[in-house]
Amino acid sequence: MLSSNKVLITGAGGFIGHHIVREFTKHNWNVYALIHNHFPSEFNNLPNVRIIKGSITDKDIVNKIIAVIGQKPDIVVHAAGLASDVGADHIYKTLNFESVKTFARLPVNKIVYISSSDVYGIKDFHGEDEDSLPFETKPLSPYPKYKIESEKWLKSNLPASNYVILRPCAVYGEGDKSIGVRMVSFLASSPFIIHFGKWKGKNRWPAAAVEKVAQVAYVAAACNDFDGKPINIIDPEHITLDAFYRKVAAEHFPGKKFKSITLPFWFGKLLGRISTTLSNLLGKTEQIFDPSFYAVHHVASNLDLSCARQQKALEIYKTLP
Repeated sequence: MLSSNKVLITGAGGFIGHHIVREFTKHNWNVYALIHNHFPSEFNNLPNVRIIKGSITDKDIVNKIIAVIGQKPDIVVHAAGLASDVGADHIYKTLNFESVKTFARLPVNKIVYISSSDVYGIKDFHGEDEDSLPFETKPLSPYPKYKIESEKWLKSNLPASNYVILRPCAVYGEGDKSIGVRMVSFLASSPFIIHFGKWKGKNRWPAAAVEKVAQVAYVAAACNDFDGKPINIIDPEHITLDAFYRKVAAEHFPGKKFKSITLPFWFGKLLGRISTTLSNLLGKTEQIFDPSFYAVHHVASNLDLSCARQQKALEIYKTLP
């Protein structure tokens, strides 16, 4: 356990970062929240939170952070970066790889890095754990490519005691501006729930509650049980893609009936190629319509990963102050 409790949280104004800030304040840590654009008004009422305004790409960001804190933080939780299906390679390299090297060089006790389960690739899984799956060798987009590179860099350049890697699956919850918003937007304009490929919506959807991401991040920071290890974050309760869609539909469109239909995977990939190509040509970092090429692989795969290590972390969480 740490004798002190200063944590720097990057991407603090984002969906996951916001919840991590909340979690650490519950445990009376001194939180330094690095925010670029979005400032949650809630932060004005949270105890022990000090805002640092800046971008992870600022050349002097490390010096600025040390100047504000007055000394080094004990922990960095690096949640900042770009999570999307489309966009230029160089953008992801800057935001999702170079920034990791920047913050890992802070003289801190540990960096807790928010990676992604996408480092395994998008394919059918059947309960494999963190130690039995290799990295994807041919990532489908720059997003997993630079998550993989970041993990490799941490392992090669830091002692195991100085990092923990979290690999969240499809994160959902209060403030979600990505997966949930896309599902709601699609259901608002369609009378159907559309699936692609052989699973016909019966594949496991790897839902991961954002509160669990924040709790595991706290455990990773507060104790040494998971130093040098990756942790999958996925709800232990299995839910199919079709059932998850219907859960979202019941919440946002009560009374509206949806019929499930399945289209061929090749057709989904064709639509995805068009969406992704046009988005990239237009310089977008969000798909111009769904599904993107990356997303169609997600919804057509059985993303069933083990959460045993996460469950161990959550048991430890119950014992921490």
